Amino acid sequence: MNNRSRKLIHSFPAAVAAVFALVAIAPWSFADTGAVPDMARILANLNHYPSTEQKEVLAAIGKDESNSEASRAIANAIHNIEHKIKAEDAAALKAITESDAASDAEKKLASIALGINHFASEEDKKALEALAAPNE
Repeated sequence: MNNRSRKLIHSFPAAVAAVFALVAIAPWSFADTGAVPDMARILANLNHYPSTEQKEVLAAIGKDESNSEASRAIANAIHNIEHKIKAEDAAALKAITESDAASDAEKKLASIALGINHFASEEDKKALEALAAPNE
């Protein structure tokens, strides 16, 4: 066996390990595990206004600078819901629905929040369930 063959044989396990790590870790790097699913679950279960526990979650999302500006604005708007989105929050949500910087999930969430009237419609609940589900 020549030196080149030996090098290939010795580098093969490292290459296999690298590919395995990439395949195992990649889905988590693309999964939406943060603010959007949490907010979607809260909106799906909303009954006139968020509960105390839900408000705590929303306040934390709104203060967490690792979340996007859109997610923080959506969290604050949902936090302030009393039967429907407050007028001062509606403008921010409308801007998110039209923003190139917001993700599709954030746009959908903002759009649904704008339409809340005491609780989410059945159609919106289905969309919220999809947003709340972990990406696989």
